[in-house]
Amino acid sequence: MTKAMMTKEVGILGGTFDPVHQGHIACADFVRRYCQLDEVRLMPCHLPAHRASPGVDGPTRADMVRLAIQGHQALQLEPLELNKDTPSYTVDSLQLLTAREPASRFYFIIGMDSLCYFRQWKNWQGILQHCHLLVCQRPGYQATEGDAPFLLEHYAVDNLSALKQQPAGAILLLPNPLNDISASQIRQQLHSSGTAAALDPAVLNYIQSRQLYR
Repeated sequence: MTKAMMTKEVGILGGTFDPVHQGHIACADFVRRYCQLDEVRLMPCHLPAHRASPGVDGPTRADMVRLAIQGHQALQLEPLELNKDTPSYTVDSLQLLTAREPASRFYFIIGMDSLCYFRQWKNWQGILQHCHLLVCQRPGYQATEGDAPFLLEHYAVDNLSALKQQPAGAILLLPNPLNDISASQIRQQLHSSGTAAALDPAVLNYIQSRQLYR
């Protein structure tokens, strides 16, 4: 197979990124290296389907992502959902991505907290038709809870080689370092003191200069 024909391995980390913080970047970096991906894209949603709308608009959150990934060559901004005026559903975004980039293989990155209720997501079976799921460990959530046992019984693989033998549809649990950084806690810190240690300095400067989250 020539280099031009080789499959591009793309991780997708979705979220509100309200604001993007060092936990997001550490997660994306770990997944890219551990799973040997070509790149990981941070995909801010416009209107999340399963939580309250962000307090900061999409273009501003995208600006913060761009600042946070500076210096991380293999991390990219995926602006796909920012142009929508309807709630963002993962299955719709993955359908668009796979249609746009048929030579790429996609890996959607979620936390164990999301796996525990994954069957409540819109057309969760359709999501698995378009990507693999990479599941990061999260403090306080176990693979024995909620939807996780069913999903792991039917879709789990136990190593990277088995994952990459399939075009889509597998779930791999990752041994990522745990971090307990919370965007809601960061917003509270910014509101009360105007600063937060878990932010990239460029992102913090952007927030302070625009008086966001005050």
